[in-house]
Amino acid sequence: MHFRKLSAALFLVYAAPKPAMADDWAGARGDARGGTGLASSTDVGSVATNVATAALTEQYDMTAGGVAGPDSTWLGRVAAVDSRTSVVALGASYNYLSDDLPPPAAALPGWALLDEALTNTTLHQGLTLGLAYPFLDRRVAIGVTGRFDWRASEQEGDSDGFNFSASMAARPYEPLTLALSVQNVLDLGYADTRRLVDLGVRYDIGSYFAVEGQLRTEWMGNPLEESLAEHFGADVGVTEWLRLGAGWSHEDGQHRVGGGLSLVSEKAELDYSLVGEVDSSPARLWHGLDLRVHF
Repeated sequence: MHFRKLSAALFLVYAAPKPAMADDWAGARGDARGGTGLASSTDVGSVATNVATAALTEQYDMTAGGVAGPDSTWLGRVAAVDSRTSVVALGASYNYLSDDLPPPAAALPGWALLDEALTNTTLHQGLTLGLAYPFLDRRVAIGVTGRFDWRASEQEGDSDGFNFSASMAARPYEPLTLALSVQNVLDLGYADTRRLVDLGVRYDIGSYFAVEGQLRTEWMGNPLEESLAEHFGADVGVTEWLRLGAGWSHEDGQHRVGGGLSLVSEKAELDYSLVGEVDSSPARLWHGLDLRVHF
């Protein structure tokens, strides 16, 4: 019987790509423009982190969709925001993610058969519920979001965790939106959550063009020492019913570029995105699709 040692398995783990968490996906529209969305007040796909921004605009929207990509990744999400019924805005989302990534070193078996494919199919699920209060005629808003996550892993077993996030948004004048989010304030060590600080800026130039940028770093870390992530994208309205998006991001040493299109109507919108890692071989591509409904 042939065996391989743990050291070989460890090499595979460290060489493997990092997992794409469910809260990394900003929805098809946000992903197309570089993974932004924090400063976009009408982007329901990002409501898990931007509930304060959503409170700046009166709306009652729902979206459902998902993304498919490498590492056997399948993610589905349903999200909704209501900032029209009352002065307090409410946002909620549910994520279901399935992937197959090498487990961390602590979860690896000491020995494995040489010809055995080591799999680690993992199901991640998460619920978020956020509240935000706007004031100064919807020029400023503050929000808080609670989240509960649970996972079932082939190699790591089952686990769950609770955390909360805080957000703030401001629109000092109509075209400009600023947003700040502190994600997962509690240091609980749950595998599926990262403690992050995001700063977003969006500028809408008329009804048919907008640019958005977002910076991300580790919470309680030094931005000059920790990994600083940059996201940038733009929306372009071609006609009243067709919009295009494009963007770029750099995070954890990886560069990604993306693009997408949106079919727009008064009551519903259909968004598609395609994102790929630069210089990856074989190509690593993510396809996203969302349907959003306006009530």
